[in-house]
Amino acid sequence: MCGAKRHFKSRTMHIKTYTQKHAVTACEFYILSKGFNSGKPLDNPCPNCFICVCSSTDEKDFYYWLLWAMWQAKYFHPFLTGSVIVFLRLQELKEVIARHEENARAAKFTAAIKKVNQLAAHEKNIRQQLQLLQQLKVALLRQQLQ
Repeated sequence: MCGAKRHFKSRTMHIKTYTQKHAVTACEFYILSKGFNSGKPLDNPCPNCFICVCSSTDEKDFYYWLLWAMWQAKYFHPFLTGSVIVFLRLQELKEVIARHEENARAAKFTAAIKKVNQLAAHEKNIRQQLQLLQQLKVALLRQQLQ
């Protein structure tokens, strides 16, 4: 990191370690903290996660997609610590978000996320088509063997 450390100071959201005692609200999501998928945003909590509490659903969507993009790009891998079970430290997660939050608020980021979601839908469609083709091949072979 160049220069002085930037501290995570967001007025709209905060991140903390998840506990099962936490009351669920509509403006929160979870972030996986252990394993090679650390940093992955989740809709449902798991024992090894952080909770990101936002002030609005718009902020929740923004941070969710920011973390999703960073996770997809394997951006958190250099920050993983541990020899047997790797994990992401809460403070490092906050610093990484603080570093990229401002750039992600640009219209280019929102447009890129929309394009990625369109590509994901297209990919899902292609996977379904491939599955149907596989089923058709099996059906043709079964028909020949009867």
